[in-house]
Amino acid sequence: MLNKSDLTTPDVIEGWLHDLGLTCTRRTDAASNWSLEFSIAGPSPLVLSAVNPKSVARAVMLVCAMTAAPEHIEKFKTLDDGARRKFWQGMRDTLNREYVEFQIDGTPPSECPKMLRITAIRFDDGLTLDSFARTISSVCKAAASAVAQFTDNLENPNAPTSGEFAFKKVGTQ
Repeated sequence: MLNKSDLTTPDVIEGWLHDLGLTCTRRTDAASNWSLEFSIAGPSPLVLSAVNPKSVARAVMLVCAMTAAPEHIEKFKTLDDGARRKFWQGMRDTLNREYVEFQIDGTPPSECPKMLRITAIRFDDGLTLDSFARTISSVCKAAASAVAQFTDNLENPNAPTSGEFAFKKVGTQ
């Protein structure tokens, strides 16, 4: 387990990401002491950030943020009020899980969710490589479930045949 001084630089977390076979890039973030961005490979890679928030210096926060594809926004506009309410409830049900928090930007149920932000926080006194890896997994599973909620309910008429989601992945910026 780590202690408070281990999080003053990103070195330990950077090393763990390397141990997990992930390549990270140091980023600048005004709200954080340090920030690392990395991708999880797959048919539709996810971009995550590991940050040390200035407001909670003893924590590492994992963040995955995504915006809806224009095709999903257009399809959402064609839904009746009942289907829109069902979509929003389904999204909240999908993201309401242990170990992660979420934020959905948009006005339910009238507009399509504009941005999803999935986060998980680990504090230094319980942070090990194992708990860090499990936390990455939890964030990725929640993000993949959110993407599936969009693609299952708001079919993309222009979906690529490569199996990629019509969803834009963004970092914390």
